[in-house]
Amino acid sequence: MENNLRNNFITSHSLVGHPLKWAKKKTRIQYYVILEYFVNQCAGITKYANARLLQYHTMLVGDETADVLTDRDRDLNMRSMVNDRLRPWMWKYRFWLINDIALIVADKTAVEKAQEIMQRYLSKRQSTALAMLVSTLYSDEVVSHKLHFTEDMIHQYRLNRKFTEQQELRVLITANMSAGKSTLINALVGKQVARTSQEACTANLCHFLNKPVEDGSIHLLGSEINLYAEYDDLMSADNVDGSDIASYFRTFIHLEMPRRICLIDTPGVNSAINQEHGKRARRALREEHYDKLIYVLNANQLGTDDEIRYLKYVSEHVPKDKIIFVLNKLDNFKSTDDSIAASIEGVRNDLVHLGYEDPVVCPLSAYFALLLKMKMNGEAMTEDEQDAYDYYVKKFSRSEYDLSVYIPNPNTLVPAAEDKQSALAVRSGLYGLEKIVYGGINR
Repeated sequence: MENNLRNNFITSHSLVGHPLKWAKKKTRIQYYVILEYFVNQCAGITKYANARLLQYHTMLVGDETADVLTDRDRDLNMRSMVNDRLRPWMWKYRFWLINDIALIVADKTAVEKAQEIMQRYLSKRQSTALAMLVSTLYSDEVVSHKLHFTEDMIHQYRLNRKFTEQQELRVLITANMSAGKSTLINALVGKQVARTSQEACTANLCHFLNKPVEDGSIHLLGSEINLYAEYDDLMSADNVDGSDIASYFRTFIHLEMPRRICLIDTPGVNSAINQEHGKRARRALREEHYDKLIYVLNANQLGTDDEIRYLKYVSEHVPKDKIIFVLNKLDNFKSTDDSIAASIEGVRNDLVHLGYEDPVVCPLSAYFALLLKMKMNGEAMTEDEQDAYDYYVKKFSRSEYDLSVYIPNPNTLVPAAEDKQSALAVRSGLYGLEKIVYGGINR
């Protein structure tokens, strides 16, 4: 994905409180026509811009078709919208237009070009006021009281700008089949965005990208861009060429500013159906750029020949300080038959034997962590999910299932709050993994 599209793709954008939402229909259509003209003139016709304009079309125009204007008609509409002397109360519209253009194109040069076009219809004093808005978008100073009527839009743009300016933290996730890799991705995101059925796997990479704030939408980029992807869209996405999914990550840990994150999902290495999956995963280990690698181990299937072969391969091709091992599916252990402490110690010893000096091993239950995030964020659950949630709440409330005590440097783990769900988030193990991956605690 080219860089400008990638930056746009991960931006949050809510139209819920848009000031034109309650305007008269004729005014809304006129506003949309002018907005579309500016975007096409300043940003060019791009996949992303068209997808964003479709959102505005749905809100402002609805099922009707916006008129295609002649140059003369467009000039009259432009003058009427941005500087109508007979309707002086509409002076705010030009500021809202600039904000919307900025939110759609996310490119300073394009915004300044729109400003230049609009200034042809304004007086010198009006142009100065508009220039103040553009300057405000690209600064962190307190918003002037003269721009308070559009402060929410300015704030939304600034959040996106600061977020996209961050260096992306890239985390590659790999595993053999049935380790729970996709469930871990869903748990890290806090939503069911990754397909978990083995039949759905492909030999391509899928990128899961964080957004700066929750705006109620999930973006899907495959052959087309879908800015309102729903569960069925995500589960049936055509991954022939791979896909990108952007959503706000609901983390257990609190960060002052959300991290710009890319989770790179790789195919299951030991697929019996298609050996190309393993080849693609190994190629990703060697060729992809990533800052950390999460290797997911199935606590119920340790020590298999496939696992040992792949662990040796990873040891030979990935710097050891990049690797974090996740021991997943510990929710299936029974205290009468299994020892969590002994299993973790056995995994560490095996890894040392395979060439991993002082390996970082994070035990967790990805599925319980996902259910916790769903519950904490008011997500609807199926009957089976609710039953599983109730069962795991009871199970992880017992001291022997407190996985946080096995996380490296457990003293750095502080529950986000004193309520029971936050305590369970720590006990599930995912809180500790997020602290290591996102929060930068010592390993």
